[in-house]
Amino acid sequence: MNNVWNWVLIAVVVLLLIALPIMMNRRNKKETEKIQEQTNSLKVGDKILTTSGVYGTITELVFDESKKTVVIETGGKNKSYLTIDAYAIYTVFKSDAELAREAALKEDKENKEETKEKKSDKKKSENKDENVIVEEKPEETDVKVSNAKPKTKKNK
Repeated sequence: MNNVWNWVLIAVVVLLLIALPIMMNRRNKKETEKIQEQTNSLKVGDKILTTSGVYGTITELVFDESKKTVVIETGGKNKSYLTIDAYAIYTVFKSDAELAREAALKEDKENKEETKEKKSDKKKSENKDENVIVEEKPEETDVKVSNAKPKTKKNK
C-alpha cells in the first residue's frame, strides 16, 4: 500500500513540473502580445508614462527594422525632448475624446442589458400568469356517516 502512494506522489510532482512551465509560458506570451499591441498603436500626441517614471507626450515615432524609438516632450514651461525605446513605455493615457467614447459605449451596453433584463422579467411574469393553477375546493355536501352495521339476513 505504501508503494502505491509513493508512485502517486511521484506522478503528481512530475505533472507539476510539466504544467508549471507551460502555464508560465502562456502568461508571458499574453503579456508580450499586450506590449506589442500597445507599441504598434502608438501615435503622435499620445500622453505616456515610461517605465522609469517620466511623463511626456509623443512628438515623433521612428520605427526602423532594427529598433523602435519614440521622441517625447517633457516638462511644463521648460520643455525638453527625450528619445526612448518604444518598449520603455509603461502606459499610454487615453485622451478625453477616447474616454468619452468609452463611457458612451459602456452606457449603451448597460442600457441594452437593462432592456434585456426587463424583457426577460416581463416574459417570466407572463409565463407565471400562464402557469398559475387555481385550486378549486370541492363543494361541501351534507353527507351523514353512521357507524351502524349493515342489516344481514339470518337464515332460519
